[in-house]
This record gives sequence, structure tokens and C-alpha cells, in this order.
Amino acid sequence: MSKLVFEKAAELGRSITESDEFKEVKRAENAMIGDPNAQALLKRFHELQQLQKEKQKKGQTLTKEETREYEDVQLKFMENRTIKEFSEAQNNFQEMMNQIMKIIKETASEIKNEKE
Repeated sequence: MSKLVFEKAAELGRSITESDEFKEVKRAENAMIGDPNAQALLKRFHELQQLQKEKQKKGQTLTKEETREYEDVQLKFMENRTIKEFSEAQNNFQEMMNQIMKIIKETASEIKNEKE
């Protein structure tokens, strides 16, 4: 493998971690970790998701009470400012990463076409 490729990959990695999008994800993640309400919502949301998966494996469905709680927690989860900010930051970061991958693929495709 070309040493230059690995050097460029490391440079890209550094650039990504220095980006505003990455820094915002880290800031939002730390805010969410420090928010006890957000942590409780996340924990309960994941517990209910797991319960739903386990019941589906057994061919069962959530009870009416479980469904009501799941919907209530899901609504609170989506309305929580800290979680919402983290989700938006993650989406922005993912969009940047998707654009990076698109550029890499397009460049590789252009080079391949030039060689043909």
C-alpha cells in the first residue's frame, strides 16, 4: 500500500475531528450525558425498545399500557431539547461524512474513467 494514501487518510481524519460538525456532536453529546432527564428518557426508551423486540420474537405485541408508555416516552424523547440538539448535530455530522464519501467515490470514478 502506498504510504501517501495512509498519510492522506490521517490528514482527513484530523480535518474531520477539527470540523465544526464534529465539535458540535461532541458538545451536544457531553450536554446529553450531563442531563439526568435525557439519560432517564434514553434508558427507558431503550428498555421499551428491547421489550418490544423480545415480544416480537415470541410473536407477541406490547400490552395497551406498554404501548401507551412507549408512545409517551417516545414523545418526551423527541421533545427533549438536549436529545434533539444531539440528534441534529449527529445528522449534520453524518451529512458531512456522506458528502465526503460522495467526493471520494466521484473522484475514484473519474480516475477510473480517465484510465479506460
